[in-house]
Parts: sequence; structure tokens; C-alpha cells
Amino acid sequence: MKVTIVGMWNSFPNGTEPTSGYLLEKDGVRILLDAGSGIAGGIQKYIGIHDLDYIILSHYHHDHAGDAEAFMLARRVARQLKRVDRNLKIYGPESGAAAKTIRRMKYTTFLPVKGHKAYTIGPFRVEFHRNEHSVETYAIKVTDDNGAVFVHTSDTCYRGSLVRFSFGADLLLVDSKLYEGFDGKVEGHMNAEEAGRLASKADVQQAVLTNLPHHGEREVLLDSAKQHPVGKVMLAEAGMTFEI
Repeated sequence: MKVTIVGMWNSFPNGTEPTSGYLLEKDGVRILLDAGSGIAGGIQKYIGIHDLDYIILSHYHHDHAGDAEAFMLARRVARQLKRVDRNLKIYGPESGAAAKTIRRMKYTTFLPVKGHKAYTIGPFRVEFHRNEHSVETYAIKVTDDNGAVFVHTSDTCYRGSLVRFSFGADLLLVDSKLYEGFDGKVEGHMNAEEAGRLASKADVQQAVLTNLPHHGEREVLLDSAKQHPVGKVMLAEAGMTFEI
């Protein structure tokens, strides 16, 4: 599968670079994981906005789902003009006002996530892990038909169950909102040292620190994560692509 980082900033876009959004592609099937602020514009650097049929939202905070409605409106226009003949399918948590909005939107099909259930989307098997965060939130694991494994932690504090969920992944995108020394348990976030520890204990091939803060020297995040032995670890950048 091909993975493209469309955006990776925490809270709000950084200039023209969006918040969280990750594009997965294989065999003509395209899935967007999270649709944060700026992603509806950012994704058009890589594919047409009407070429996307699946969105999976880890939760409904604005930096992960703020542009979901833009995608729904784009699909409504495309359907009305008969440019496409398919509904946009959005997977996401069942709780929250945003879920009700998605359910009501014409030409969008809402599929509520059940943490114990696996879903098949084309060549992809999609699984979910319930996180500790301030709202209903899920980490997402995608396995393709060749056995390549991608995991996006989304927003979460460090948990042993997340190590098991991520174990052996070829590519791990890991929440790194906080610098080492900050405790994110109240909000449900990891600091960079915890992100590196998760990647190491899960024995992943590559780890990418994402959900990045706007302040401070971000290379320090990398130094903190590298305290733990891990295959490869790097900072997320908009436009990064991976073939796994």
C-alpha cells in the first residue's frame, strides 16, 4: 500500500500545511484516515476530491475531522451534477453531534465504528482500538492483502494494549503532541519519549512522529523518541510518502 501524509499538525494548520490526514492507496482504492482542518484542500495535491470514496475518522476533534463536512458537500455537488454515482462512505465513532450531522447528510453513508469489529474495504482489512482521550477515539490498523500493516494511533495516552495492537507494524504514525516531561494523561496524549517507547515495544519497522506541536524545537521530539531502540523514526512532513 501507498501511504501519503497530507497533514500532521496539532490543533490548527501551519500556514498551508493541514492538521491530521493520511491517504492510503492500493489497487485503485483510496481511504483517507482523518480529515482535519485544511485536508480537503491539501488532498487535491495528490488526488481529485471526487476520487475519494472512503473516510475513516478516529474522532471528531477539529484537527482530525474539521474538513469532513467539506468532503460531504463536495460529494453532494458531484452527485447532483452526475459526475459520480457513489455515496461517500464515512466510518467514525457513534457518539457526538458530528455523527448526527454525518448521518443527515445526503449522498453520504455513515458507518459507525465498533471497536471489536473488523471491516473490509477493497484490499484492506481495518481494525480499531479504543483509546484513552477526552472523547470517543480509536487507533486504526490497516492490513492489506499482502500482509503489510499500517497503524495510526490518533490521539491517546500510552497504554500497553496499544503496544499489542501495533505490534509488528510496518509503519506506525504515532501521536507526539507533547515534549518529553509533559504528562498528557489528562487530555489523552503521548509525549515524544512515550511515542518512542511505544514504537520500540511494538517492534515496528518504521515510526513517524505526528500530531506535531507548533512550538519549540521539533528535533528535540526526535531525540526523545530515539532514546528507545526502534528500526527507523522520523518527524512527519506534509507530502511524505511510504510504500509498504
